[in-house]
Amino acid sequence: MKKTWMGLFLGLLAISLAACGSGSNNAAPTASPTASDNTSSAQSSEPVEIEFWNIWGGELIDSLVNEYNSSQDKVKVKAVYVQNSYEGIVEKLQVQAAAKKLPDIVSNGLLYTSFANDVMKAVPLEPFIEQDGYDMSDFFPTMLELGKNDQGQLIGLPYGISTPILYYNVDHFKAAGLDPENPPQTWEEFASVAKQLTSDGHYGASVPIDFGWLYQALMETYGGSMMSEDGKTVGLDSEASVKAVQAVTDLVIKDKSMPLLQLQQTFEAMAKGDVSMLANTTAGLGQILPTAQFDLRTAPFPTFEGKRVVPAGGANLMIFTQDPAKQEAAWDFMKFMIDPQRTVQISKSTGYMVSRQSALDDPEMQKFLEENPVYKATYEQIDEMVPWFNFPGSGGTRIQKIITDQVQAALQGQKTPEEAMKEAAKQANALIKS
Repeated sequence: MKKTWMGLFLGLLAISLAACGSGSNNAAPTASPTASDNTSSAQSSEPVEIEFWNIWGGELIDSLVNEYNSSQDKVKVKAVYVQNSYEGIVEKLQVQAAAKKLPDIVSNGLLYTSFANDVMKAVPLEPFIEQDGYDMSDFFPTMLELGKNDQGQLIGLPYGISTPILYYNVDHFKAAGLDPENPPQTWEEFASVAKQLTSDGHYGASVPIDFGWLYQALMETYGGSMMSEDGKTVGLDSEASVKAVQAVTDLVIKDKSMPLLQLQQTFEAMAKGDVSMLANTTAGLGQILPTAQFDLRTAPFPTFEGKRVVPAGGANLMIFTQDPAKQEAAWDFMKFMIDPQRTVQISKSTGYMVSRQSALDDPEMQKFLEENPVYKATYEQIDEMVPWFNFPGSGGTRIQKIITDQVQAALQGQKTPEEAMKEAAKQANALIKS
């Protein structure tokens, strides 16, 4: 979901990745998580202190951390707010890694799962799960896949997950003579309806031009693949990719039904009524709803030829500390944060999805969804969720910036979609092979 500011930290990332390589992750925590590991800690009356890095901060996180700290006396968590979203966390992680002072538990962006595994050596969670007999069957299977590394180890648990959905302004639909009970279901319909809605000083549609994960959603919905089957080249210049970029480019250049707005600007424009429809993350609900002065509704992400693919945005909780006592403490705090009750709290406050069936079935959550149906659309497409693609190689993370730059060149009329995506593929393949 992220933005062109990704370039601010890419140099550091490339150096770090090259230095550390992309070998297999640790097979287990530094030490087996048993009571004997924590003898010195158990003998002390002082609680184990750990840091929790996150991108949210504010009242919600503070209240959850305070609730946890007050519920027991063995662990004390300090919440650390990190600016600039998940990219800010990655940048800060590299600095701390150089100083050998990694945080204990982190909300790590899904785009950086490979980075967390290959460079930060995120701690596999299976030993803790097995030790506690922790029941994992309650989690949505597609969400658990988001936290696995290439070796199939679970290194993260879902926390704050989102998918792209369709937002639309019912008032604008009615004014244009359109049926708000039947929003666009396909990308062809999305373009047609956007043209009809463009009037009276507002645009019919919006898609953030700092494409990020939405590029993957659109190109895979159009039948494309981010990489070739042999994993040696990218699929950025495929026919499906070009068609997907052409579809959005036509909204801007041909139909003039879409403005050039970045991620945060699209939320603001939707809330103000400056655009009638928006394809973006469900996590934007917390920003749009408080100020929208119209009937706002949502629907699943549009399809193409009957297909829909929705890569997951958001974060996993991961443990980075190699200290056995702190690993145990971090795991205990992680269990608290992914508890059904807490995941309901987080979902209601942010618009992110709950991560387990019992939380979705919870009477409080069901009542909330009935009273706030705009939060329902993302759950209608949960079975079509896929991981946010992590490109391989030491320069893999830089490819997201390449995609964004080339898509924007097409949207601004500087290149045709075909030219833009051929250039994106050329630059990306050079990084993968380097």
